[in-house]
Amino acid sequence: MDRSPVIVTEGLTKYYGHLAALEGLSVEVRRGEVFGLLGPNGSGKTTAIRLLLGMLRPTAGWAKVGGFDVWRDSLEVRRQVSYLPGEIRMYQSMTGYQMLKLLSDLRDGVGLDRAVAIGERVMELDLGRKIRAFSTGMKQKLALAQVFSDPVDTLILDEPTSALDPSARGLVLDLVRDARSAGQSVIFSGHVLSEVEQVADRVAIMRKGRLMHLEDMHERKRARMLLLRFQVGATVEVPAMLELHPRDQTDGVLLFEHQGALKPLLEWLAAAPVDDVAIGVEDLQSLYDRFHGPGALVSEHGA
Repeated sequence: MDRSPVIVTEGLTKYYGHLAALEGLSVEVRRGEVFGLLGPNGSGKTTAIRLLLGMLRPTAGWAKVGGFDVWRDSLEVRRQVSYLPGEIRMYQSMTGYQMLKLLSDLRDGVGLDRAVAIGERVMELDLGRKIRAFSTGMKQKLALAQVFSDPVDTLILDEPTSALDPSARGLVLDLVRDARSAGQSVIFSGHVLSEVEQVADRVAIMRKGRLMHLEDMHERKRARMLLLRFQVGATVEVPAMLELHPRDQTDGVLLFEHQGALKPLLEWLAAAPVDDVAIGVEDLQSLYDRFHGPGALVSEHGA
């Protein structure tokens, strides 16, 4: 599959007076990639999305979607993107079907059959009901049915699982995986880290308008975390070839990150003066807390 960049930003910046809502964002989103966008409210996620859609004019820097400038060619950009906003607004007097048809007609009716199928069969909605009778979660499902049916290259999902029950959240993640398999690029902005962790190929962590960290989730899953307690008084030298990188030390217990071969590590552990060992993986929450938890890092990537 072609993995060329579909979205490119370079120094993308948005100021409101002296307030930096987004500053110096430089990232690429590849074709057929799920790109997680993480950070608390006020971190710059929504500003970045609105800039990509041409809803805001950059103060500095630039961005392109499908080769088109997001400000000068914003209409062409929107033809290539399906967007789920964080807050849904719909015509209350319409039925679910009428709403889907209205939105599909904006793209010459392409995708209506798929939208109806997702709405009825996947989301289990009664599309003959008026939207005013829909709950918040049902409206979210209706909007998702439209987004995942649009014939576009890129999906931008802002909190797509909010207001949904656990089973529906799982359905959304399945639809994200299907979109990726079909070669679509997906920006997944969310607060539920476990969901992003399940589907994202890479994640970007934002803080106060700046990109703090980019992480390849496939490489992360290959990394091991080792907690080692050495014998009291033992002198230990860790061979460089093991690729053990120290992360923390508390009460004689050392935390290492390991990305090397497993066999040499196990052979060294068998011979080393180790009293106890625990091997696991670090979840996305632990990475996120490095930038938003107690004692968070102030900067990374020049931020």
